[in-house]
Amino acid sequence: MVENKIIRNYVLITSQNFPEGGAGATYLNLFCHGLKLNGCFIRVLLLKGFAFGDHKYLGSRKNITDYGVPYTYLGFTQRPRNQFLKLTEEFISLLRLLIFLFSLSGKRNSVTLLVFNSEIQSNLPIHQIARLFRIKVVKFVAEFIDKSQFRGSFFRRIKWHGFLLNYKYLNRNSDKLIVFSFFLKEEYIKMGFDEHKIIVQPNLTDFSFWFFENAKIEYTLGYSGAPYLKDGLIDLFYAVSFLQNEGINVTLLVIGDATFGKSLIPGLMNECRKLNISDKVTFTGLLDSSMVKERLSECRFLTITRPSTVQTKAGFPTKLGEYFATRRPILSTNFGDIERYFENGVDLVIAEAGNPESIAIKIKWMLQNNEALELISQTGYNKAKRLLDYPVAIKRIIDFVS
Repeated sequence: MVENKIIRNYVLITSQNFPEGGAGATYLNLFCHGLKLNGCFIRVLLLKGFAFGDHKYLGSRKNITDYGVPYTYLGFTQRPRNQFLKLTEEFISLLRLLIFLFSLSGKRNSVTLLVFNSEIQSNLPIHQIARLFRIKVVKFVAEFIDKSQFRGSFFRRIKWHGFLLNYKYLNRNSDKLIVFSFFLKEEYIKMGFDEHKIIVQPNLTDFSFWFFENAKIEYTLGYSGAPYLKDGLIDLFYAVSFLQNEGINVTLLVIGDATFGKSLIPGLMNECRKLNISDKVTFTGLLDSSMVKERLSECRFLTITRPSTVQTKAGFPTKLGEYFATRRPILSTNFGDIERYFENGVDLVIAEAGNPESIAIKIKWMLQNNEALELISQTGYNKAKRLLDYPVAIKRIIDFVS
């Protein structure tokens, strides 16, 4: 007698871009690709339209990735800037989400909802209807966002309170949690969540993609990612200034910008002028992944100099795995789980978070120790690959959510 095996379908619901358009999109793309490679069926529902600088989405509302994962925009395909249109998009998106959720009646044994970075107006019906139909919900908790990130309009302040409701209450109604740091795991255990229903997977990286051979070195230092205050780029600027004052010439390439809304680059350029290092720092703005890879390969060392704050303790940067995959030497500050996974002088070079002088001292050491850095780069690459390479890491996640 042949046993009828129930095939579990996964539905990912998110307000992030997908399958490309920033760090969150990169993570979800690798996550879905990994599930697909392991024989799982997954579809993606996008709560908001595409938003990545001036880039435009030219596809249809219903589309499919090149590896066979279907995705659908529940609202507009392009995220609007006008406030009225934003509200219109949210209404349309919520209506289509409700229609989809009610269609899940009777599918409790075959569907798991995966929820990543969705806001309170979506999470409330997801949790309520999933509970009604007894459908499994697994939430991703990638970060804690500081209140300063919600400054501005009345609507942004409302979003801050919505974020707290999600973080402190709704996430605890999930069946399981996928968190990006041990800080977040400990936070939810303190809130009473069963520790056996939490997995820590810091991030996912495609190690086969990021290595670029035979590149010509054009810059001393490279930085990639959205350069917000939490990312510590100002500390790196000060370190470059300190070295310049010592007569040590270093150049810095900054790749990235805000993915939506006003550019951060004019303010950063102004900081460089104040420090008299404008001729040492080059800004590229937003680039697609292929160009990011190419430009990172032009840098001798790669840097991530975040301060140690609640926000940086809670997350794990996508860029760190990508840095390791390039096989370039890495300078990092000691924020979050960095020292839990990697050892200073063995896997990468670690400076004190929030201390530009420490960063400058470490850069100087790197400039003087090429032979040691070759071994450090290879050791760090091997360790990071075991931790972050998505074909390996995704198997741990599948075993957890199944």
